[in-house]
Amino acid sequence: MRILTVENKTYELDDIPDTIEDLRYSILDYSNPGHIDYYFIPLVFLESFYAPAAVIQIGQYSITMPLDWSIVICDPDVGDPEVISLMSLNDRGFSVFAFNPLTGWTPKYLDVNITNIYTDVKWYAPKLKFGHLLNVPLHEGENPPCVLFVKEANKLPEVLDISELW
Repeated sequence: MRILTVENKTYELDDIPDTIEDLRYSILDYSNPGHIDYYFIPLVFLESFYAPAAVIQIGQYSITMPLDWSIVICDPDVGDPEVISLMSLNDRGFSVFAFNPLTGWTPKYLDVNITNIYTDVKWYAPKLKFGHLLNVPLHEGENPPCVLFVKEANKLPEVLDISELW
């Protein structure tokens, strides 16, 4: 799994060393719907678990995420972001918005589809708090566009009001 760091670089959690000085990752904090914003929080707790994986094609990019997580989709014509399970995604013509919180001014809308599924993959993921959505970079390197994922979508409203972000 990938995270976006304060240095605006992709960090692969599968390659994490035993000790790290200070690593912060990007989240969208939706714990208070009246005041939502992007933050970089310290990586203190890292979860390790086994789960099925979905290979997801997002525009020209391909990433792998746990199948039981959810993604934020958004229709470019309507503009209301919704949280949907990855298991409900395939062949339905959804789009996601890709946005880098450090350098982006407006989101890009990309088509999303599941291309493959693996049955048992070992994952390392940051421990997310209530209302936190993880910014997952779409490619390695600097200044990557990011897509929002969340592990426990039942703690969020179906439609997200993020009109104040742009």
